[in-house]
Amino acid sequence: MNGYYEILGLQPGASQLEIKKAYFKLVRQYSPESDPEQFQKIREAYEQLKNIQNAPEGPTFSALEEPFAEKMLKQVEKLFREGNFELCRDTCQEACRLFPESLQFIYYLVLTQRKCGNTGKAVKNAELLVKKEPGNKWFQKELAVSYMERGFTQKAYLACERAFELGCQDVDFILMYATECSSYGRYDKGAELLLTIIRQEKRWSREDIPELVQAYLGLVKMNYFGTVNYFPEILERLHSLLEQYGTFMAEYLLELSTMLSRVGSNLAEKREEWLKAEQIFDLMEKLCRTDSEKDHLKDARKEFNCQRFINDKRIGKILKRGYEAWNDLADMDPMIQKFAMTDTQLCMIEERLEILEQAEIIRQDYPEFYEAMQDFFEKLKVEKNLVFLKESLQKIYRRIEPGFNGGYYYKEYPEEKKKAEGIRINDGHRDEPYVRETKKIGRNDPCPCGSGKKYKHCCLNKIK
Repeated sequence: MNGYYEILGLQPGASQLEIKKAYFKLVRQYSPESDPEQFQKIREAYEQLKNIQNAPEGPTFSALEEPFAEKMLKQVEKLFREGNFELCRDTCQEACRLFPESLQFIYYLVLTQRKCGNTGKAVKNAELLVKKEPGNKWFQKELAVSYMERGFTQKAYLACERAFELGCQDVDFILMYATECSSYGRYDKGAELLLTIIRQEKRWSREDIPELVQAYLGLVKMNYFGTVNYFPEILERLHSLLEQYGTFMAEYLLELSTMLSRVGSNLAEKREEWLKAEQIFDLMEKLCRTDSEKDHLKDARKEFNCQRFINDKRIGKILKRGYEAWNDLADMDPMIQKFAMTDTQLCMIEERLEILEQAEIIRQDYPEFYEAMQDFFEKLKVEKNLVFLKESLQKIYRRIEPGFNGGYYYKEYPEEKKKAEGIRINDGHRDEPYVRETKKIGRNDPCPCGSGKKYKHCCLNKIK
């Protein structure tokens, strides 16, 4: 048994809550898709350790008539409890040879063959169990698990479906079934299964929370890939859960906030839904216990709003580039952000009317970005000041643009680049010469003021 605790990163004698928490943390790190071998080890350890204090729930069998068969069964059960699976498997094989009609031995043989890595043989024996008793939900469940561990995705999905119909509807099985739905691409079905968990009208205990959190995490994934939008219900129920069980939920804030940060792209234009998500962020902020959690939540919220903005179809590409310059480059070299923002603002001037229309959307739905851009938006509204605004930005742009790649202004408005060719500005930032647009006045040339005197006897002296 100690090996199972070690797989879950626990000390022997860990509580059921600790076992659940460790399991659900690890299966998110080692999913069936990314690391199926490690996932199976974690799953096996969890199955072996959960409810270890109680008799395991499973099928019931008829009493054995042969005394020797009963003796062998007790030996099998003892070996299984002790974790001596190879000897248990071999004993089961011998018992199956001696008592081929006793399903107890076939059942334990399936379990031990899987634990010993004999997944192909486990599948064959699980199929035999189901053939003998097609209506036995436990046999059907073991067939589903055997198919899953063997990598038979379609067969595992169908076996899970049948086991569910026969009555295997505990939370652990539903989570397993939903995982198989995801692997098989049945996202809507997986979402429906997980919804049965979060819709339960019951008083949740602290021990229930790891499975409940796992259901929410799975639901977000299923909803993202599925065809039915369950986000309104998911967000509403999660908000209610945090309100009622905030004390229990506090230790799952990192996972939940990370989950929420990824749904912004789905809620870009769904005002009621993203407002509910913002309320959830507010609740989680109150539950934060450390500065680290607060920082993580702040980053998650920032990512949520970024995803929402970038995927908002009401906003054009220019303002989205401006948002990225404001949001993503805030912690980088100030000159990089200055270049990106100047580049964007010049593009905004060229598309002034369209930008002003979108500015109203930003004012209502993205107040932080609007506040950062408000001064520029106000200047953009005053048409008579546009020439001066554009010239002042172009002066900055001509000075810093040669040091950067990837600007959009000259690329999208090439005529502006042609106008700027030959112009160099020396304002103390670059060692480049000033290029005159007119011929230089010589000392002996007529003074341009029209006095009739030579330049050296007139205005040249005034300059000095």
